[in-house]
Amino acid sequence: MPYPALVPAQLVFSPDGIPYSSIYGDVYHSDDGGEEQVRSVFMAGNGLPERWRERSSFTIVETGFGQGLSFLVTWQAWQNDPQRSDRLHFVSVEKHPFTAADMAKLHARYPELATLSQELLTQWPLLTPGFHRLHLDGGRVTLTLLFGEAADMLQQLTARIDAIYLDGFSPDKNTDIWSGPVIRALWRNSGPGTTLASYTVARAVRDELTVAGFSVRKEVGFGRKRQRLAGQIERAPRRAPVYDGPRQAVIVGAGMAGCAAAERLAARGWQVTVLDKESAPAQAASGNHVGLMHAHFSRDDNLQARLTRAGSEYTLRHLTGFSATTQVPSFWGLSGVFQVAKSAEQAEAQAAIVQSQQWPADLLDWRDAAQAQTQFGVAAPWGGWWFARGAWARPASLCRASLARFPQLIRLVTNAHVAELKRTEHGWQLLDASGNELASAPIVILAQATAALELPQAQELPLSSSLRSTTLVAAGALPEMSAGLSGSGYVTPQLDGWHCIGAAAAKPGEVMTAESANLQALGQLFAQTAVVNLPTGGTRLCARPNSLDRMPLVGELPQAHAEQGTVHQLFHIKRQAGLYGLLGLGSRGLTYASLCAEVLAAELNAEPAPLERALLDAIDPARFLLRAMRKGSPWPLESTADDSDDDDQDA
Repeated sequence: MPYPALVPAQLVFSPDGIPYSSIYGDVYHSDDGGEEQVRSVFMAGNGLPERWRERSSFTIVETGFGQGLSFLVTWQAWQNDPQRSDRLHFVSVEKHPFTAADMAKLHARYPELATLSQELLTQWPLLTPGFHRLHLDGGRVTLTLLFGEAADMLQQLTARIDAIYLDGFSPDKNTDIWSGPVIRALWRNSGPGTTLASYTVARAVRDELTVAGFSVRKEVGFGRKRQRLAGQIERAPRRAPVYDGPRQAVIVGAGMAGCAAAERLAARGWQVTVLDKESAPAQAASGNHVGLMHAHFSRDDNLQARLTRAGSEYTLRHLTGFSATTQVPSFWGLSGVFQVAKSAEQAEAQAAIVQSQQWPADLLDWRDAAQAQTQFGVAAPWGGWWFARGAWARPASLCRASLARFPQLIRLVTNAHVAELKRTEHGWQLLDASGNELASAPIVILAQATAALELPQAQELPLSSSLRSTTLVAAGALPEMSAGLSGSGYVTPQLDGWHCIGAAAAKPGEVMTAESANLQALGQLFAQTAVVNLPTGGTRLCARPNSLDRMPLVGELPQAHAEQGTVHQLFHIKRQAGLYGLLGLGSRGLTYASLCAEVLAAELNAEPAPLERALLDAIDPARFLLRAMRKGSPWPLESTADDSDDDDQDA
């Protein structure tokens, strides 16, 4: 079921000048002072800052982000503590988030937090339901916002909580956020040592916490409040063990997937070796001149639609971070993408989604035929979708920037074809065709697309590839373009004197046939443009890696079917310890690579996941094996390369 559209909080103040919720009829903090309430109730109640000291990572989960004051005060205290943990994770759920403009007005009341507020608001996400991952403080602080109903969001959370801020409105004003499902979801993500603190001491709250597995006690309150609540885990849930070995990994493949994984692990201090059989990175699908990226939408807001939205928004923030922290030439731009409806029926469906699902206009909007002609100079007889946050990027530049971001931690080895993967006492050994060792590490990530099938450990994965083509067209030969365009084909804004068009299906060796098909699709976008003799810069064929359901494969790889016992859920599947995949990105490499790399890095570091559990299950490499075993289907499944209806135009 799709999440309901968000209803933003309204900026209202009580007669005393305290931020006030007109929805719940309650104030956002005590009139004794919001900052001191955070320090005295939530931080002191959880033993902070002492408990995060000398830790590699510390995770706080909050119920009710509100105006963000608890986060900002905690972040400031962490920043000012010379003995702080290496990384701070703060996860917070909010059903009614403020807009960025209203948040800025609220934060103006706290000038001592101005620097932190500005950094937060620069990344403040669009108000859409789901998980939103923000990296702050040079990547040392990660804020994961869960926008939506608390019970729904927290039940989708995968985390290992160290401290809980129970910070909703009063239990008699907002019963849902103090409900059993919310408390149980927090308990499921807790472990030995988890603590909690709350402003309320209501009997119903104490009872829910006790039943769930926490022990609680009343302590001296804050300000005029006589008592506050503190507690800790009493009966911890059983959790899968976490990886606690050396932070060393080998990644096979130096395309967008492999380079993104290297960068995300190195950001956490891992030593990473990247092996690629070619003489330079980004030589396969990631070598296309330019790609387009935008979110995907569906009538039922399916898993693929939700994943593309999360991926495109995460990637935009990630690219912005690159621009701010690396000295690399410009390799991406936020120009927007217009997607032409291919038929009257598709146009009707597109318009209905825009009208009924209430997405922010910056994320998805509609343009009729006249508007499309005026704004984009494109022939769109039925209109189409406008993605104002659609972007273009040069994939190879992104790969090089990823590898260069932490040069002391990432080592690239080219002309290194991994022919054999051997399990050892300490992890994995990677060998070439002559049996010579290329590298070894406790963790290996396969990110070489369908070439992974050459290794026995991955040969049962239902991956395939389809041959696609891109053609360069000289700038000036087309009408002036202010945005990327897609329809039957696509065309990117010019970069270094060339537009990139594509991506017609191709057959090996039939380059000119593919080029002709790309030009024909281009002609359908620009009805007044002759495409027969356009100056081109050549056509490139590359394999597009696909999975059966056109969702990526991200996570620890399953053992062979013959080695599995009785399984009913993904957690029953036996895995190949230390062997992971980041595969099957299909046509959405730009959309998926950075976010999926963050998923792997979070898992390997026992950090909160950046995605809902349903999406993690939807990209788990073992999902196909589980389905086959449940149904008694033949295994391995037969792969298919049909992606003909996939009109997202990532590189």
